[in-house]
Amino acid sequence: MNPELIDLLQRAEGAPYGKVRSALLEDVVRRADAASEAELAFYSRLQLVTAYVMGGEPRKSLVPFARCVADWDAEPERYRDHSHAFHWCYKYAPSTLAKFPEVPLDRAYAVLDDMEQRWRLSGHSMHAVHQHRWLVAHHIGDTSTAAEQFRLWSTAPRDDLSDCIGCDPTSKVHHLTHVGQTADAVALATTVLDGQLTCAEQPQQMLTALLPAYVAEGMYTEAVDAHRKGYRLLRARVGELSEHADHVAFLARTGNELKAVELIERHAAELAEPPSPWAEMSFAAAAANALSRVDSDLAIRQPQAPSVPAAALAEQLTARALELAAQFDTRNGTTYRSEQIQAVLAAEPWVEYLPLSETARRAQLRQQAQADQQATPERPADTTPVSGRGWLDRAEDAWVRFSPTEAGEAWQAFEREVPESEWTPFDRARVLDGRGLLSDDSQQQEAAWGEALELYSELGDENRVLRARARIGRLLVERGEGDQGLAIAEEPLRRLAETDDPERRAGWRDSLAIIYMHLERGDDAIRELQAFGGELSPNSAMLLCNLLMQTDRLEEAEAAADVAVTSKIDPQRMFAYYLRGRLRIASDRPADAVDDLIESIAIASTLPDMEVHRVGAQMLLAQAYLFSGRPLEAAENAEEILPAVADDPQALAETRGMLLDAYRMLGEREAALAKIHELLADIPEDIEPVRLASIRQEEGILLEQLDRDEEAVEVFLAAAQGFADAGEPIQLTQAVRLAAQSARYIGAHDRGIALIESAQEVLQQLPADNPDVLFQSAGTYWDLALIALQQGKVPTAVEHADEAADRYEQGGYEEQYLNAQLLLAEHGTEDEKALEELFGELPQGTDLWFRTGYLLVDRLRAVSRAGDATALETRLNSANS
Repeated sequence: MNPELIDLLQRAEGAPYGKVRSALLEDVVRRADAASEAELAFYSRLQLVTAYVMGGEPRKSLVPFARCVADWDAEPERYRDHSHAFHWCYKYAPSTLAKFPEVPLDRAYAVLDDMEQRWRLSGHSMHAVHQHRWLVAHHIGDTSTAAEQFRLWSTAPRDDLSDCIGCDPTSKVHHLTHVGQTADAVALATTVLDGQLTCAEQPQQMLTALLPAYVAEGMYTEAVDAHRKGYRLLRARVGELSEHADHVAFLARTGNELKAVELIERHAAELAEPPSPWAEMSFAAAAANALSRVDSDLAIRQPQAPSVPAAALAEQLTARALELAAQFDTRNGTTYRSEQIQAVLAAEPWVEYLPLSETARRAQLRQQAQADQQATPERPADTTPVSGRGWLDRAEDAWVRFSPTEAGEAWQAFEREVPESEWTPFDRARVLDGRGLLSDDSQQQEAAWGEALELYSELGDENRVLRARARIGRLLVERGEGDQGLAIAEEPLRRLAETDDPERRAGWRDSLAIIYMHLERGDDAIRELQAFGGELSPNSAMLLCNLLMQTDRLEEAEAAADVAVTSKIDPQRMFAYYLRGRLRIASDRPADAVDDLIESIAIASTLPDMEVHRVGAQMLLAQAYLFSGRPLEAAENAEEILPAVADDPQALAETRGMLLDAYRMLGEREAALAKIHELLADIPEDIEPVRLASIRQEEGILLEQLDRDEEAVEVFLAAAQGFADAGEPIQLTQAVRLAAQSARYIGAHDRGIALIESAQEVLQQLPADNPDVLFQSAGTYWDLALIALQQGKVPTAVEHADEAADRYEQGGYEEQYLNAQLLLAEHGTEDEKALEELFGELPQGTDLWFRTGYLLVDRLRAVSRAGDATALETRLNSANS
């Protein structure tokens, strides 16, 4: 076969499913036809059929599939080696035909009959045939035929043409759920999800199919997990519009209508070129139902068009879904599809509200508890009506209990009920206390407390004199008049902490600590707070926790946080959980921080004016998830807060950075690349050059992983220039080597060699005994060896690999050294001894051990040691099973 076409075919097969892969395969087919490479053309057409189906263009698959059928029937023996691929592609035809109402139903039946005949002639099980007869019957609403085909399908033996162990049960879950056997559907899926799934369609297809079954069985946690994980895997894939519809429907029917709107807006562009009329109809119906549940005037963003009110868009989508359903019914000779779409459009919620995250679940529980508490009549603690000076007592008591709203109402009630002409000097001083405490103006506070101080002094009330002096002194310190404030407040605060009412003493000691904090006397502040010993109040504990964190005394800080979270006051407890979460992340225990941060967010969601705290805590939660190996939850939290941090450049960059890391961990490379481009678009002018160069290098790595190596070369070189400008020669060398690697991948060997030689010139200017220099220097020779090997220059490759091995050994880089030794043993000699020696040195079960072992098997056979070769192959296969 033509080597150039083989290379092009392999490049196409390495591309992700979508229009790029399909276009590459179309090119291979054209060239193979022109070169009269019949077998290559046949195989490439089969690959093109699969690419069209998996890439969201199933309608296009019918033409190359028909050509393959004709070629096979004309010369079956010629294409016998591709029998499995040919019969596998046959399975796409019935489902594809069913999704297009313009294709007569008779054609689908004819394909099914032909499929059965071919299966019987080839000796295959009827398993896949019954599955596809069920599919068509299920599509048109022929329930009796569907039930019988399901029975036959379920009892027929599986063979190599059956759908995989994930996809086959997924179709069965659809049937069981449709006929109301949701418990059986869940039971069938459990064994699948517990196993090892390797198909590109799984587990996302199974998880999506299970959504209604899980809800029907009351398995709400499993339903939420299935939605989150399944949609995450589906959302960036092409051709999955009908599955997106299932997730929109799930959200709409579980009280998450606004999340459903997010999905509708994200996938609306796919309606312009849907995979099939079936997919368009399914998405339009689910979206219309979801939009009917939100505010009719809610603006819904449209791709390349002005926003549309939800009600108007729902009306448009409803009309389109019904129009397509009618087309299917006309083709099928039934009313079944229209009835099904009407049911989707009018579907009622499964549950009132199903939280989609642990933070949402915890917030719901708190809100429900508050609602239950408000609905339960409370027995009055004191039925004695408050009047007159009793309001002043009530106000002071509420203030000590951290209830400023209640305190303010009580002080105001006194002023309303008691004419000022009837106030005693003591009354007036207490009113002035309140005015100062409730004011946000430091001048007004100072005036109020100054007048109160004079009145208390005249009355001889020493305790209240101390209180007024303490308040004035702290006010001055916080206003920047530290020395004067400390002179006024320090002694009164010490005395009050010892002698005032017991419920007030902790507050005065806290005030003294706060003064020391303002004066940057952290050790004195800590000493004052620790004087409480085991009697530390939650508020004092929170102050102490903050101070200890600042001095990296993390264990002591966490002990203080343990006390702070016992507070009965919601805002205090919210901040305490946040602090303890921060501490646990700082202590390299991110998994332990998760629950604290969730609790902090849940409390914030029930308090007014706490949005800033909620966002900050959610950023920290995303970080905790990321650091504890839970990238899915990290991504979801970071995505949720992106709009809230849009106007804060630093927070936005931090959130995008977390998303970048999460996407990479999830294998979502396109999303990661998009996030890098957002970072680069908003780079601040004062960014450190090394940081900018590192971002560009990350961009290059993602481009390379996405097989966009031509772009990657230039991006790596831009990163190298950045490292050069920053005076970082080692990182410069690494970036240049990465550029050379991408050049090698696209066959630009001369450029790759030139780049590596330029890196070697940089390294020659650096200390040769530096470990980083030694590692990079060895790496450049390894890079040259790989290029030479790719060029077919084996002696040159061996020479460079030998040089690399020496340097890797000198530096103690064992893995790299052994890799170089394998190249030398494979290409530097035909003697099996070198491979045997290397194989004996390698750790059993490692990738390098297997590679070396199988190479040794071939070498042993080549030197007529068949018995040794067979024994070794058996050992390797056993270890690999």
